[in-house]
Amino acid sequence: MSASDGLRLDELTVGYRAGRRRVTPVLSGQVARAARGELTVLLGPNGVGKSTLLRTVAGLQPPLGGSVTLDGADLPRMRPADRAQQLAVVLTERVEAGLLSARELVELGRHPHTGSGGFLRAEDHAAVDAAITAVDAEHLAARRVTELSDGERQRVLTARALAQHPSALLLDEPGAFLDATSRVELLGLLRRLAREHELCVLLSTHDLELALRLADHVWLIDRDRRLHTGGPEQLIADGAVATVFDTADLAFDPRSGGFALTGPVTATAHVDAPADRAPLVTRALRRQGWTVVTANPAGAGSPAGAGSPAGAGSPAGPGSADIAVTATCSGFLAGVDGRATHLPDWTALAQWAREEHDRRPPGGWALYRAAAPDVAACLRAAASVGAWFAVECGHDDADPAGWWPLAELYRGGSGAPDDLLEAVGRRLGNDEPRVAVSVFQLGLAARLASPMLAAAARGILLDLDPGDLAVQNRFGEAAGLRSARPGGWAGAERLPAAELAERVGERLLDAHLAPMIDALRRSCPVTPGLLWGNVASALAGALRMLETHLAPDAASRVRAVVEHLLARPPLAGTGTLAAPGATPPFRRRSCCLYYRTAAGGHCADCALAETPPGRSGARAPGPRTRPAPVPPTGGEPDRDHDRGHHPVGEPVEEP
Repeated sequence: MSASDGLRLDELTVGYRAGRRRVTPVLSGQVARAARGELTVLLGPNGVGKSTLLRTVAGLQPPLGGSVTLDGADLPRMRPADRAQQLAVVLTERVEAGLLSARELVELGRHPHTGSGGFLRAEDHAAVDAAITAVDAEHLAARRVTELSDGERQRVLTARALAQHPSALLLDEPGAFLDATSRVELLGLLRRLAREHELCVLLSTHDLELALRLADHVWLIDRDRRLHTGGPEQLIADGAVATVFDTADLAFDPRSGGFALTGPVTATAHVDAPADRAPLVTRALRRQGWTVVTANPAGAGSPAGAGSPAGAGSPAGPGSADIAVTATCSGFLAGVDGRATHLPDWTALAQWAREEHDRRPPGGWALYRAAAPDVAACLRAAASVGAWFAVECGHDDADPAGWWPLAELYRGGSGAPDDLLEAVGRRLGNDEPRVAVSVFQLGLAARLASPMLAAAARGILLDLDPGDLAVQNRFGEAAGLRSARPGGWAGAERLPAAELAERVGERLLDAHLAPMIDALRRSCPVTPGLLWGNVASALAGALRMLETHLAPDAASRVRAVVEHLLARPPLAGTGTLAAPGATPPFRRRSCCLYYRTAAGGHCADCALAETPPGRSGARAPGPRTRPAPVPPTGGEPDRDHDRGHHPVGEPVEEP
């Protein structure tokens, strides 16, 4: 056994004697070690013998069997004076210090090293100074102990123990009378002292969460009075901590290192937040009765979809959830039943979570947060229809060029390059700003409408949040559309077509196309009727392509959704949707003026029977001016693609 072996228990039995023969053991056959330079924490429920064990180790009561050694020396067999030089003890009982100053109380720690007269020598004063400095109590030295707060008193008592120059320091619930901040400071101090002075520090505490975060080693006594030892993570992983401390209402959560309310998993939540906020959001939701089944760090790309399986009464499938909460720069975006609410702060989040939990239907809402694998499968199926239906997922930091956040574009031009529309005009063979604006607007309308309708056909209502989407112009083909964290709501097949159309309209028309049109019209005077006519053309084009790929029932449902959308303002009156298979499938009431481009000609859905007199042909490209930058949007539609599948043309001004 080495000289720096620390504190060891070997088959130790502790308890009480009553007379010569009557023995009451509390703990039997305990084996454990507390090493020098480490903070060892003794944990366990009330009444299992923690204080009895510490008193026995401290020599305040004899062991009933086994041994206690410190650096190889048998502590119970030592003379009290010798033991006091090796072992310092701070008990729960309050010290009555009378009129002593804090320094005078620390000086008592030198008593085992002074002679019979108790006079302090120079080296004793130096040891006292060092102990006071070690615990950062210089400012307390001259004050009376009776004037100190509980935290300050505990710091001074620790200095007194340190002044003994012990090999081991034992403390019985040193934070019992301290507030939270003082408890954290004290345990941090003891951990530092153990390292700096190569001390063996053993303390008991009921502050489980703090102890598991700061302790190097744990002695854990369970309810059957068995002693478990190991690192905090080992005891957590083995389930020993949960076995000892779990109750009917609370369970230890190994992920957070704290306790969470328990109960049947019936109300589930998805959380998307930065790493520093996700645990707090999870905690707030759990307190209101929600079980968080997925928690994804915001900005980490598309969700992984991992999570706890949903329980009885919750949405089907691992990773699905009743509600979704996303942390934003201005608060939270909270979604339930496919609809989102902005919450400004933590108080609003807690109130919302409580109210939604109370009003949750027994079987859940019609729509529930779709699991990430289901959303990914839905997007893959949509992309198989054609390029206009594809949504790229995640971030691509290696290719940031040309990608524009839609939310920024809708705000109007702050980051849009001034030469973009001019480049579009030159490619189209037209220098009229509204032609280029219209081309981009139709392209993006088609890019947004197509995947939205394709997903709805598969029962998923996509979350196409403008703050999550970016667009990249690609001349001659469908514009790139990228979602950093694609998500959606499953169960859309349960909704009547009219209600599904209303939900699609909220996401597509209200969240995207209306602010897009407003931003474009601020940059260039284009009539709203023309631009909404483009939206109608985009919807009709997406419908026509889907009808060639979907089963008849699914195609019929998508058609019903489009019909409802075209009947609601501001799309009402923009054109006429023909019966399936009819030619043309859609007839606009406004002209897209594609005939003004170099390619010329008419679109399949054009309102014009012939080119208006005096307005035919493309204008020669050349220098031009415009009042403000126009946001880049959807990209130049592919005319052959549109004529073959999308019965739409580039939108331009009404004649």
